[in-house]
Amino acid sequence: MNVRCCHPGSQPPATNRPLLVLILALTLVLPARGPGEPLFSHKAAATNGIDNVDWDKHVFLKTKMISKTSAVPQDRGIASGAVTARAVAAGSPDIPIANQSFVGFRLPDFQMSSGAPNPPRLMLQMGANGMITEGNRFNVTLEVDATGNGGWVPYNHFVGINDPASWITDAKLPVRDSPNAAGTPAPPTMTQLTQSPPAVYMKADPRATRFGIFQVNTNPTTNSRIVLSAWPSGSGTVPNGFGGILGTDVEHVPLRFSGAPYYPATFCINAARDSPRDTATTIYADNDGVTRPADAVHPGGAGTSGASTPYYTASTSYRPIMLNRPFRSVAELGYVFRDLPWKTLDFFTDKSADAGLLDIFTINDGAVVSNGGPSGGPGMAVPSVTAGTINLNTTQPADLQAIFAGAVVDELNATTLNKTGGGATDAPVLAANVVNAVWASPLQNKAELVTRPNLPRTILPSAANDNQAVKSRREAVPRALASVSQTRVWNLLIDLVAQSGRFRPNATSLRDDFVVEGEQHYWVHVAIDRFTGQVIDRQIEVVNE
Repeated sequence: MNVRCCHPGSQPPATNRPLLVLILALTLVLPARGPGEPLFSHKAAATNGIDNVDWDKHVFLKTKMISKTSAVPQDRGIASGAVTARAVAAGSPDIPIANQSFVGFRLPDFQMSSGAPNPPRLMLQMGANGMITEGNRFNVTLEVDATGNGGWVPYNHFVGINDPASWITDAKLPVRDSPNAAGTPAPPTMTQLTQSPPAVYMKADPRATRFGIFQVNTNPTTNSRIVLSAWPSGSGTVPNGFGGILGTDVEHVPLRFSGAPYYPATFCINAARDSPRDTATTIYADNDGVTRPADAVHPGGAGTSGASTPYYTASTSYRPIMLNRPFRSVAELGYVFRDLPWKTLDFFTDKSADAGLLDIFTINDGAVVSNGGPSGGPGMAVPSVTAGTINLNTTQPADLQAIFAGAVVDELNATTLNKTGGGATDAPVLAANVVNAVWASPLQNKAELVTRPNLPRTILPSAANDNQAVKSRREAVPRALASVSQTRVWNLLIDLVAQSGRFRPNATSLRDDFVVEGEQHYWVHVAIDRFTGQVIDRQIEVVNE
């Protein structure tokens, strides 16, 4: 992931160096900058703050976007180590900020006039366009190295700035209050980062564009919001993450949430509150009116606020997984992000809108042919029929047990389902649960393995442990079965006895007058696609008795 800071309409500089890696949402630190001070300051021994730098990182600055940049786009390095904020007063020491997951931009000094009846306040207009020829808009684009060799592809940006109808256009973000009516600035201190102002912009999920950003005006914690996630773990003052009452604690809330306290970090649950993890949640329904849980809906074993979520600092179990390898099962599509906060494709709840993919997609590629592509060009043939798949409606638990045994349950640690045992995640128990759940009412398709009411929790009950609570681990069941099972093929065995002989003279009936002189026993195995009626395979076996 990298960040590129520039005017939305500008072009990036030509460079073969990778761009700045940024893990968390960008936060701007805006103390005033004295004459001659560098745009960036750091703990290296450089005299101008940008000479002795780690060129594994850089930021692109657009002309006039920040004061004292040159007339053409340039690279500006950021040294490894702690980013620092330089105090205004002469001789004041640098103030180190230990977290390295953000970058601060310095603004020049601003001469402020006196204020009455209140002290002056410094405001930042992130989407300011003003009356000048070139707008002063600021944007941040997140990019991923899709090739592993510098092939950066943009996939996210600071939503709203490119849209003149967005609320962020000319929106004013409080940065700092003067301590007196004369407007005299106070030297920056670490405590100012814990105060309000500054107000901050936050996102529930840094990857998602849905629901956008929101503005947090208050800080009930004793820490800087720069170093905190949207839902600090174990916090008594923000037990549901940052948020609260519209107009008091937060601003710029989506209209659908304007009638109640807004806690966007709880989008990772999108279900009713569940103490002690939270005391209130913000919930939304999809366009079809169905409220579908997010990835962290099932709480694990931890018992504190913010636990069993992607924000939890004591465990990474609920964080997204990047496979970085080809799919091995169609149900591994459950790792795919769907651009809603903390939601991937759902193969673990009976409210899933994605389960149909299990019947539509395949991991078996067809042969490359010269005329199988668009407009008759090169492409891929339809995959051939796969023999030997297991019927999900089987009454033989041993068949399913063999599939579950050794299936990966935790991709990160390569842990697998136990081949034997009596635990909830052991192969014999899972196989028996599937057989017992479907024998009276057979599955019509593979999607029903997920969408049949209560079936996912019947096969694998939820419990206060990671293997039965974390979405990616609960999906071990469909991942194991999706690509080696089916429900649409009838496998029939025809027991056939073929006889040869002759009729008696003056025969009047086949039953009484046919004389058998030879006989052969056959078993005919036939596979019929019940959707199309097509005989897709047959085998004839001679039985010698």
